[in-house]
Amino acid sequence: MSIDTPSRVDTGSAVPLRTEREARFAAVHPRSLTAIIPTVGRRSLKRAVRSVLRQTWDTTVLVVLDRPENAASVERLLTGLPHTMVITPGGLGGAGARNLGVRRASTTHVAFLDDDDEWVSEKAALQMAVVDDHTVVSSRSLLVGSSSRVVPERLYQSDGEDAQPVVDYILDRSTLRLRRTFMQTSSLLCSRATALEVPWNDELTRHQDWDWLARLEAAGKTLTMLPEVLVRVHQASDGSISRSADWQASSRWIDSIESSGAELSPRSRADFRASVVARDAFASGSWHQGARQLAKCLRARPHAAAVVVAISGMLQVGGHG
Repeated sequence: MSIDTPSRVDTGSAVPLRTEREARFAAVHPRSLTAIIPTVGRRSLKRAVRSVLRQTWDTTVLVVLDRPENAASVERLLTGLPHTMVITPGGLGGAGARNLGVRRASTTHVAFLDDDDEWVSEKAALQMAVVDDHTVVSSRSLLVGSSSRVVPERLYQSDGEDAQPVVDYILDRSTLRLRRTFMQTSSLLCSRATALEVPWNDELTRHQDWDWLARLEAAGKTLTMLPEVLVRVHQASDGSISRSADWQASSRWIDSIESSGAELSPRSRADFRASVVARDAFASGSWHQGARQLAKCLRARPHAAAVVVAISGMLQVGGHG
């Protein structure tokens, strides 16, 4: 990996702690937080940065720009907003940019934010109040699109009667719309040491957050989810830093995930192969592969919703026709 080039460093601070309770907590627990925001320079970045600067827990903004040619325009976009920008050589992708941000951060903890999403102002404070050296904290999110909905309906449980491996939780496709289970990059916060110990897989073009969560759990980390809605996830955004998606990449990922030590049930694997791999194969026009992938998973009895999602890929390719 090439060495990144630092951009202008703005030494201004974010909004200070606003409540006496948070100030007392910070005095007893001298911890610090950086929000790592990978970007290619989309205009939505300004909204994301502003949401970090509104945090009631003093949070450093670290923007990782993966298109060096956009440096000047990004600096203009963020004029007046305290931040640090690191410029990559280009082409690292989302996972590589996050790893670079973790290495460059100088705080005890890090959190991740996609440049088209935004945080609720209490996110950092609520998550920092429960995180420890072996815990990764998530939360509920509001999906914002043609219609909005709060996800997930069912919180992830790492212990108790409802405990299950995190991969089984996130790959569940028992409903047509994503609402029953959900865990996404912009909700995640952990210690910097944890992010250094278990880096993001920068070879993946898809499912980077799910892969990271699976490997965190395999490494003995605990995942916990707060019931509060702390993130607004904006759907159907264009120009993501993540590399282009394809069904073959998804198939390779699901085939390899168990080799990482992650636990995965046959039904979860079948749900994923139907609702992601087969659907995307159909949508790309690879009808034979779509049918093959769907047939491959039916023996494991995927949820009916997963099969319906797979078949919907046929309608997508028809719409492009």
